[in-house]
Amino acid sequence: MSSSTSNPEDKDYEECPTHGPWLRSIFDPQHQQWCSVVPIGCPACRRDAQLKTLLQRTAIPPRFANCAFDNFKVESPQQQTALDACKDYASSFEQMHAKGVCMVLRGNVGTGKNHLACAIARQVSKQGYSSLILTIAEAIQRIRATWDRDSESPETHTEIIERFADVNLLILDEVGRQYGSEAERINTFEVINARYLAMRPTMIISNLLPTEIILFLGRAAYDRLRENGGILVNFDWESHRGRC
Repeated sequence: MSSSTSNPEDKDYEECPTHGPWLRSIFDPQHQQWCSVVPIGCPACRRDAQLKTLLQRTAIPPRFANCAFDNFKVESPQQQTALDACKDYASSFEQMHAKGVCMVLRGNVGTGKNHLACAIARQVSKQGYSSLILTIAEAIQRIRATWDRDSESPETHTEIIERFADVNLLILDEVGRQYGSEAERINTFEVINARYLAMRPTMIISNLLPTEIILFLGRAAYDRLRENGGILVNFDWESHRGRC
């Protein structure tokens, strides 16, 4: 029995000015030829480019661009509980993503729900996951744009639902500010159900009470958010806005 070992001469490296040498090709002795390593290019540069793309896809509104866990103002035990829950969710997102654990942030206006949601999005994007923040009205508008034959949308109804399902973390804001029509409820269910089937975490932001969220979304959609340990975080304190 004999064992074979590779020699440095069997491998061809290229120098990346940022990350150093990377393996470009390997010599195949059986076919007496060099075989390129696929995909071509510095692996570290590819990872950096992918992370940059993911961060751009987060689409955090300019008002919340600087929101982070460190600058969330804590003045009460309830606020500390909310902060801890969101930090734990972000830090364990690999497990949350694997199980499709969803989260609902609900409570009064001006209490920091969007602040912590954006902090979560930034954190999970840094871990290499894609995230998308948009209002429920924007999501419904994108779906309905596919119905109009004159629309500039290049996607079909099925394709836009699949696109929403592909994002690692989808954050739907302003849940409950629509008319609450049956058509809106159906569109919202389609998005939540597609992500449920794909085991993708969905985050809901709302000013409604839990019972009102159930009425707005429908029990079937809300039950999907609760499965596998779905997390409800309450923001029941006064608004920070307008303080002198």
